Parts: sequence; structure tokens; C-alpha cells
Amino acid sequence: MVGPEAAPPGRLPPHPHSEGKPRMREDSRPQARAEQRALAVAVVWMLAVQLGCVWLWDAGHLVRQAALIHWLIVGVLPPALALWGMRHPDPARAPRPH
Repeated sequence: MVGPEAAPPGRLPPHPHSEGKPRMREDSRPQARAEQRALAVAVVWMLAVQLGCVWLWDAGHLVRQAALIHWLIVGVLPPALALWGMRHPDPARAPRPH
């Protein structure tokens, strides 16, 4: 095959409908990296706050229930809300153009 449809040996020719369009995998890589970083930061934050609450409880500054509530509100809620905000919209529920 010679011309624009010719493909290098060992590769399939490009699909005519996908020419010039970015691939989905390439588009999602930066988003995936951002989500991985956000997840890592969230896990580190939750562990740090949990250790702080355990230390405050052990030192007698907080009772057990207060340490648990503090950890849930300060340690779990902010990262959970941040990660929830990064989620992709459900394509089945997305409004369709008319």
C-alpha cells in the first residue's frame, strides 16, 4: 500500500474516523496521575491526623470518643470530599446535546 493509508510494517493503518483525534488513554493519563497524587496525599493526611488523635488521647487531652470524632471530621471528611469532587461524571447520566 502506498499513500496516506500506508502503515509502517507491523502496525495497523489508522482508522479513518480517528485521524487527528487524541486517544482516550493519552487524555486520561494526566487525570490519572492527579488522582493518584490526591489519593496519596489523602492517605498520608488521614494517617497523620489519626496518629495525632491517638497521641492526644494517650496524653489525656482528648477522651476516646472526642479523638474518634475529631479524626473523622478533620482526618477523613476533607480528603473524602476532595476525592469525591475529582470523580468523573457518569456518562449514562450526562446530558446529551440535542
